[in-house]
Amino acid sequence: MKKILIWINIILLVFIMTSCKQNKTQKLYVFNWTDYIDPQLIKDFEKEYNCEVIYDTYNSNENMLTKIMNSTISYDIVCPSTDHIVTMVNQGLVEKLDKSKLIGYENLDTLILNNCAKFDPGNQYAVPYFWGTTGIIYNKTKVPESVMKDVSWDIFADSKYEKKISMLDDMRCVIGSALLAAGFNYNDASEAALAKAREHLIKWDKNILHYDTDAYKNEIQDGTVYFAQAYSGDALQIMGQNENIGFTLPKEGAELWVDSWVILKNAENKDLAYKFINYVILNPENAKRNALYVQYATTNKKAYSILPDDIKNNKIVYPSEEYLKKCDITRNVGEKIKNMNKLWEEIKNN
Repeated sequence: MKKILIWINIILLVFIMTSCKQNKTQKLYVFNWTDYIDPQLIKDFEKEYNCEVIYDTYNSNENMLTKIMNSTISYDIVCPSTDHIVTMVNQGLVEKLDKSKLIGYENLDTLILNNCAKFDPGNQYAVPYFWGTTGIIYNKTKVPESVMKDVSWDIFADSKYEKKISMLDDMRCVIGSALLAAGFNYNDASEAALAKAREHLIKWDKNILHYDTDAYKNEIQDGTVYFAQAYSGDALQIMGQNENIGFTLPKEGAELWVDSWVILKNAENKDLAYKFINYVILNPENAKRNALYVQYATTNKKAYSILPDDIKNNKIVYPSEEYLKKCDITRNVGEKIKNMNKLWEEIKNN
């Protein structure tokens, strides 16, 4: 009898341990840009899949990659920009996608996918999240709209705005803008092109208060800075809160960026990472909600079709095809990135 009781207790113990293990809340470690998702969408996802999202943010691709490489935290999913996806793939950090697990992949805009294929051939590693441009946000009480009409990137060289302007803490955005101002392609990393871009950057730097990706969001409103280099969606969020804020795209052209979700090779919960992509990007209703919150251009064509007309017709969110021809995505420039790194260090440490 005692042996029977012992075996019953053992079976009960195994059953309890198994049940506890099965009921243990799954955790998904997400690493994303600041202010780049509807917080309620995360809560809804947690409820839908009985999981916990551990959510961290960064403000530049460089900071993201540094943390991925050196952090003790094992992230499952991260949202880099174009050139950094190439870097991460080359360094063996990113998992190749199993598209059979991507429910609603056909909802993605083929034009966006074709652009993404320029840095991710066959769209093997990345699922595009949002896209947009990088232009100039300005305070209308400090800088008249007439000044910002048909503006050049070289407005950053105007000495009357000394220490009243800022630029992003993003090497490719800043140098790319100087390349455009100098008459070169956004991705030209040749020594000749960068030498000309350097002339513009030196003039701009004399007037720059700082290079920062977040501070301008408050500074543009309180008048600390009169205008700043800014991402289009961030600008729209601020404009929605303050009628004195405007945004424009310089006449030379601008960066056309795409941010995409990738699953890391050392991810501990890859199945949940796929569910997150499906929920946030590929589901049209959720993608619409998220687009309305972050104010960036959605990559989901079905989500776009159900957006309000005033959003679909907003040229800040969806620029004209004519202007987009002047834009380019940030491409991986190989070993020539060293030329850009050298120039960036010189400008920032000047």
